[in-house]
Amino acid sequence: MNMVLDSRTVWFAGGFKDGYRGHAIAEVWSYDIDQDRYTAAPLLPAPRAGGGLAVIAGKLHYFGGLMVDRDTDSSDHWFLDLEAWALGSAEWSEAAPMPVPRNQFSTVVFDEKIYAIGGQFHHDSMQLDQPRVDIYDPATNSWSRGPDLPKGHSHAEGATFVHNDQIFMFGGHTTPAGGTKSTDRDILRLAKEGGWEKVGELPVPLSSPAAAIIQGNLYVGGGALAGSQVQGKMWTALPPWE
Repeated sequence: MNMVLDSRTVWFAGGFKDGYRGHAIAEVWSYDIDQDRYTAAPLLPAPRAGGGLAVIAGKLHYFGGLMVDRDTDSSDHWFLDLEAWALGSAEWSEAAPMPVPRNQFSTVVFDEKIYAIGGQFHHDSMQLDQPRVDIYDPATNSWSRGPDLPKGHSHAEGATFVHNDQIFMFGGHTTPAGGTKSTDRDILRLAKEGGWEKVGELPVPLSSPAAAIIQGNLYVGGGALAGSQVQGKMWTALPPWE
């Protein structure tokens, strides 16, 4: 399931439902933190899971991800006008398609653009991690290439964020060139006009953790160890790159 924070509202869109090997859905929900209330929003035009979700310039974007067969990657890119939705009438509209469809990539808004970072091809048949980075500019409704990751990478959606004008990515899945897929412990950083660099390591390799920097401290929690062994520990430390 994808989620993104817009001020004091959390948005959820798509995902797999009904447990392990669940089916892709088109549901969209908003959660009002102050009111402690969920509200259903217009459905995605089609069921999707593992795509990218971002809010930029007053619009909620969903792109990429898996179709209902859980294995075919979609290039579809849709957006919802949040102001129109707040006024009571809004539908999803089409935007420029994702140039190289994939799933389980990280998504952040950086420098007034949407970054789709890494990801994998396919899901149930095989999982091929990718180093590719694509950048969407809403001002021109167009995509461009960003700096590739140093290795194929996926499953770090909840542990990728912007801090001090830099993008950070923690853990996930990785497939180095010529290597095999494994769980990752690396902390990667991307600065404006620069390339990716390794700036630290997690205490253990983790797939799909959550990570954030809060009041100068780094927090990493949850995620899975090797395979699908989900764990509930949380670690905190000063950022190793500072």
